[in-house]
Amino acid sequence: MRLAKPHIDIGLFTTDIAAHSAFWGQTMSLRLDHKLEFGTHGIATGMIQHRYDAHGSVIKVNHYPGELPRYQRSGYVGLTIARADVSPWDSQHPEGDRVLLVAPGTDGVVGIGITVSTPEPARMMDFYLRVMEFDEVNATTTRCGDSLLFVEKGPVPDNHPTQFIGGRGFRYLTVQIFDADLAVNEIVARGGRLGQACVNFGEVARYGFVLDPDGGWIEMSARTSLTGIKPPIPAARVD
Repeated sequence: MRLAKPHIDIGLFTTDIAAHSAFWGQTMSLRLDHKLEFGTHGIATGMIQHRYDAHGSVIKVNHYPGELPRYQRSGYVGLTIARADVSPWDSQHPEGDRVLLVAPGTDGVVGIGITVSTPEPARMMDFYLRVMEFDEVNATTTRCGDSLLFVEKGPVPDNHPTQFIGGRGFRYLTVQIFDADLAVNEIVARGGRLGQACVNFGEVARYGFVLDPDGGWIEMSARTSLTGIKPPIPAARVD
C-alpha cells in the first residue's frame, strides 16, 4: 500500500466538545492544527472536526451536533502517545477510552499506538497483515508507517450498522493514501468488507471506508494537501 503519510489517524465522536478541548488541548498538550467544518456533507451535516496533532497522526475529535446513537464501544479501545517531556501517564478521555503517555520507544511506540480489542486476535492479525498489507512487528502487533496497532483478546465489540459510523468514543482509523478508489477496491478484493463507497469532500479529499472482521471502520483517504491531487469527480453527498 502506497502511503501519502507514514502515520495513522484515529477519530472519535462527541457531543461535549468543551470537555474534549480541555482534555486534548490542555491535559494532553496537543496542538489544535485546525477545525474542519462539514457543512451539508450528508450524514455529517453540521459536524465540526477538531484536528489535534500527535507526531503527524491526527486525533480527529468530531463534534456531532445531534444525538449520537447509543452503540456499544468499538474495538478501538486505547491510544498510546509517545512523549519525551512528561512522566508516563494512564487515564481516559472524556468518553471513557483509555489514553496513555509513554516514553518514546516503550513497546516500540515512537509516535502513536492504537489498541484493537477482538474476540479473535489471529483473524484480526490476518486482516491487517494480508488484507490491509500492514507490516508485522510480532504475533500481536502490526505497523503502518510509524504507527503501531496492538491486537488484544477482548469481548465482541459493537458490529454497528454500516449506515452510520458515529457513536461515542473512538470509532475509526484513517490511512492516508494516494488513490482512495484503488485502495478500497484492492482491500475488498483481498477479502475486506466495504463500509462506504468512495466520495468527495469538496476539494479537501476523496475517501471511502472498509470494515475490519468485527465491523470496525477504517477510512482510506486521499487528502489533497498530502497528495497534491484534487478529487477526480464532482463532489458527492453521503446519503
